[in-house]
Amino acid sequence: MVTRHQGRLRAFLARLGGRDRADELAQDTFLRAWIRAGDYRGSGSYAGWLYRIAWHLFLDQQRANNRRLARETHHAVGPDQAEPDAESMIDAQRLLGLLDERSRAALLLCDGYGWSHSKAAAMLDIPLGTLKSLIGRAKLRLREAIRSGNTA
Repeated sequence: MVTRHQGRLRAFLARLGGRDRADELAQDTFLRAWIRAGDYRGSGSYAGWLYRIAWHLFLDQQRANNRRLARETHHAVGPDQAEPDAESMIDAQRLLGLLDERSRAALLLCDGYGWSHSKAAAMLDIPLGTLKSLIGRAKLRLREAIRSGNTA
């Protein structure tokens, strides 16, 4: 199970939340899938079921981080982000960083990994129309960012 799915799942999670979190989330995903193996009913693809678990774990971690940050009385400075020089090429990761998590996940699942809209909507637990709207708005936002040069 791990050997077959780990590469794409880790890449998806890295694009959602960064490489430093991807390995931990992938491990948690495979552990949860192992523990809940009896919950898989075979109605969809196994990979889709794994991505759905990974998405929910990512959201749980995001919520926990947001709660932790809200409790802190001082604001910690985030990791240094170097300003891109004017001659550098547009970095896809920075562009994806302009999107909120749901939009990023929807776009990655469909356009990055080739999942159908209906399968991606099921993985993210959102209606099909919502997924299509998220993707459309995400693409528009990215096109506008590229045109304006606002990719940082």
